[in-house]
Amino acid sequence: MKAYVNSVGVIFSTLGALLVWHFLTELNFADKEAYLRGEGLLVIPSPNDKDIKRFKRSVFLSKMGLGFIIIGGILQILSNHFFD
Repeated sequence: MKAYVNSVGVIFSTLGALLVWHFLTELNFADKEAYLRGEGLLVIPSPNDKDIKRFKRSVFLSKMGLGFIIIGGILQILSNHFFD
């Protein structure tokens, strides 16, 4: 049982880290091509409804990823201390 709980914790933590990495790296308004040439400016355009929905979805999924990391860590701690 201990190994299963620990494995589930590792899976949750890994999925959470992937969600956070994928969706937080998307929250970036810089023009990447110009930035890499050293000419970049931070331009924040006026958002339309599609941009707002995408932003809210990204924030929600990154928060869900953080929750997965916390759940995974708790499961790993529980497997070390309570399942002998």
